[in-house]
Amino acid sequence: DGRAEVAVVGARPGPRTLISRELMPDELVVVLPADHPWAGRKSVTLADVRREPMIVREQGSGSREALEHALGEAHADLTAFRVVGEMGSTQAIKQAVRSGVGIAIISKRAVDDECRARLLSSVKVKDLRVSRFFYLVTHRDRSRSPLAQAFVDFVESQLPERASK
Repeated sequence: DGRAEVAVVGARPGPRTLISRELMPDELVVVLPADHPWAGRKSVTLADVRREPMIVREQGSGSREALEHALGEAHADLTAFRVVGEMGSTQAIKQAVRSGVGIAIISKRAVDDECRARLLSSVKVKDLRVSRFFYLVTHRDRSRSPLAQAFVDFVESQLPERASK
């Protein structure tokens, strides 16, 4: 709706009034409670995932779009899964997974800290590749405040092609 000066999002936005810059790749993984029987495994199959209660992001989120696209590539559909909840934030999903509500497929980057702390565990799905990019988004026709511009400059300075120059 134009209120934000800058955003980092998980799907390239459609409106032409927005400028998006590809930041970094991201991989989505199955996230589960630390004491789940799959904890410690390197991977599971899509058939395994279908049998578990699953929590998903809301319709329209970058994570959900990436998941649905990958499922389509694998000739699968989210309706074949045991979806027990739909949530509007990654934080809410992580909390639900920690509480044992179900498993989820979300950003590996979003759960790295929790996995290192052994609060959650993650595994890959052998027969499903779910990847996407994060994008830095600004408005084409809007000037940015000094703080927003400093944030954009900092993020861009951290990109590999800039950092090596």
